[in-house]
Amino acid sequence: MTEAKTVEEITDAELTANQGIRLLAIDLGASSGRVMLGSYRDGKVTVEEIHRFPNGPVEVNGHLHWDVQRLLQEIKHGIAAAVASYGPLHSLSVDTWGVDYGLLDEQGGLLYAPHHYRDQRMADIALALEAALPPAEQFKLTGNQPSPINTVYQLFADLKAKQELRATARQLLLMPDLFNYMLSGVAVAEQTIWSTSGLLNPQSTAPSAEVLRRLELPVTLIPRLVPAGTVLGELRPALQEELCSGPLQIIAGASHDTASAVASIPYGEPGSSSSGPDQTGGVGPALREAAFISCGTWSLVGLETAEPVLSDAARASGFTNESCFGGTNRLLKNITGLWLLQETQRSWAEAGEPLSHQEAAELAGQLDRPSACIAELDPNDPLFSTPGDMPLRIESYCIRTGQPVPQTRAEIIRSILESLARSYADTIRELEVLTGCPVRCIHMVGGGIQNKLLCQLTADATGKDVIAGPVEASAIGNILVQLTALGAVDPAEVRRVAARSCSTLRYQPSLTHQS
Repeated sequence: MTEAKTVEEITDAELTANQGIRLLAIDLGASSGRVMLGSYRDGKVTVEEIHRFPNGPVEVNGHLHWDVQRLLQEIKHGIAAAVASYGPLHSLSVDTWGVDYGLLDEQGGLLYAPHHYRDQRMADIALALEAALPPAEQFKLTGNQPSPINTVYQLFADLKAKQELRATARQLLLMPDLFNYMLSGVAVAEQTIWSTSGLLNPQSTAPSAEVLRRLELPVTLIPRLVPAGTVLGELRPALQEELCSGPLQIIAGASHDTASAVASIPYGEPGSSSSGPDQTGGVGPALREAAFISCGTWSLVGLETAEPVLSDAARASGFTNESCFGGTNRLLKNITGLWLLQETQRSWAEAGEPLSHQEAAELAGQLDRPSACIAELDPNDPLFSTPGDMPLRIESYCIRTGQPVPQTRAEIIRSILESLARSYADTIRELEVLTGCPVRCIHMVGGGIQNKLLCQLTADATGKDVIAGPVEASAIGNILVQLTALGAVDPAEVRRVAARSCSTLRYQPSLTHQS
């Protein structure tokens, strides 16, 4: 088998050759993971699913953990399958959800299975942390919205509960860094994922010395910080032999899945001079005028800004600041997304009444809206935050808030979707006030855009055009950042390549047509 070429050996001729460049995006979500093959040819990116596998927490002694060894085996299975089907690959990169981490010992081994962000061990320690570092000061020092799921809360809780970690733990790796380390042997802290941690300064270029001092957290746990698009080195030799892969490169890409998703947004039209960051490192007109919604289990609603927004109003409104590929900032709010619908469908399936995503959308779309019983839900209400009987919780919420209870499955689904769209609209209006920039259109990306009713309801609720696409946003953004690291795509051209590569649907208020 011909070995994959190193980064330096990729030639311009290869970029136009029939085979193009082949890469893997390892896209791990909180409920499933995928190994996606990306191909770059004729200035366009295409992606193909190679391997999909479930993901979820494992309960051990009353705590929730991630089964990273099983996930690593699934990743290896996907790599081997891609090599067997397509031959040599140039590189791969891992993106995941934020905030969770693993701790390595002196020998580079994992001390214990990483905790899941829904584990409740932070509940008893959050008040102690916030006494030492109040939420308002956390926001000023890091740009992150304080939350018990944040890395800083988890690490504070772990070091309080297990004092021995101060002696045994040598490095803290957030989840994508952990998997990239397992594959390459190189430990780094990639900036887009670490920008979710509550441990870095607002520019996400260095640890916040004040946060570490106030909470007595060891700075030595934080590896070398690197920007998105850093080549770490080759796949470990033993894995090359095991997977028959050759020396493919391991790249620390935009390794927070939202950062990858935002990197895929086709702002502007192909070839437009306003389709990305301007030449001074600022944010071009298309970015300033377009909000984004990364739509899945969680919904991330935001704007790209040149600098973090650290005002009291931003903190009070629930916004956070995170890093983008290329150095811009994501000013965004986390909204509980299709989790409500997913848990509702799970409850119905357990009761012997399964309903697919498409069936759910069609059922809600056929509803006679004027005569229906539609509730206004707050998706971020704590009642909806954990697994359980979601239809019963919706009933409880309606009773508590003095609303009629939706009676049919169509009414429950429609209540969820309209409530999400209303939350999106409220957040967009808040962004306009905070930044002083009117939003002219909204880019929706991610798996949730396959729910066309949600896209249309979002256009209706916001009164703005919604441009939906791509569905595989995280995987495409992951591939695009890898291509810049390989030297195949100029970073300034990423948005244009995204626009050439992605088909979109445009939803106008009360009117839908294909873009």
